[in-house]
Amino acid sequence: MTTPLFSASALLTALATAVYLAYAPRSPRREQSLLARRALVVLCAGAFTSACLLAPPVAAAVDRVTGHGGAGALLWDMTSGLTILSMQLVTVNWWYPTAWVRGAVVAHIVFFCGVMAVLVWEFQYVRASSAQLFLASHVNGMAGAFVLTHLGFLVVMATAVSLQYIALACRAWSRSRPVAAAGLAVSAVGCVLGLAYSGTRAGLTIAHLAGRTLPSVVETHVVPITGALAALLVTVGITLPTITQRVLLPRNRPATGQAAKDTAVRRIALP
Repeated sequence: MTTPLFSASALLTALATAVYLAYAPRSPRREQSLLARRALVVLCAGAFTSACLLAPPVAAAVDRVTGHGGAGALLWDMTSGLTILSMQLVTVNWWYPTAWVRGAVVAHIVFFCGVMAVLVWEFQYVRASSAQLFLASHVNGMAGAFVLTHLGFLVVMATAVSLQYIALACRAWSRSRPVAAAGLAVSAVGCVLGLAYSGTRAGLTIAHLAGRTLPSVVETHVVPITGALAALLVTVGITLPTITQRVLLPRNRPATGQAAKDTAVRRIALP
């Protein structure tokens, strides 16, 4: 079940990314516009790679090529973390005054790098294949700590980003920007599904480490379905305004203050 599901998600994610790259409107070469555009490209690449790595044969192939069990799971941790980080960077200039944007970007990246450094350190002591790391019933010891560290990071980030995108979608709708609101709402749903995926996997892992078991349907159906749909909906939601060719980047905005946020929301659009 999981391989066709994640393969289909990866394929549709790639198609959505191709549409964006082919039809994205050309904007003035302003730093904030370029930041959002680059973050969106990284987001699409991360979502595609994450969906591919969740397919067991792909993760197993990475293990074989690298010669290290669990390498596919580590790469998935990095790409999925990069995806959720990029979702915040796409909209960082909508939440902060212009003068604070650079500092906010640096803070987000430092936090992400710190978590990844902890994961790499933990990975040195992991003795399990990627397939085992993706299954809660095969995780224990340092492998459990490795899995829970990343899932905890995803839970925190997915919660923050989903609330952020829901708020932006509501404000875009109130400003009569239905296409932008729809795109943000779809991405928010994708984040909520990502939160469900991370939370469910974390719950399964904790239950296993505590010597308890949950219904097998949770691991065999709920986890893979929410994971695949999360990757797909995030990318589709992000590229929806471009696909409709109705929303362009804001051309002008005040430098600071609440007026900057209101103007950004009024002209809201993903690059």
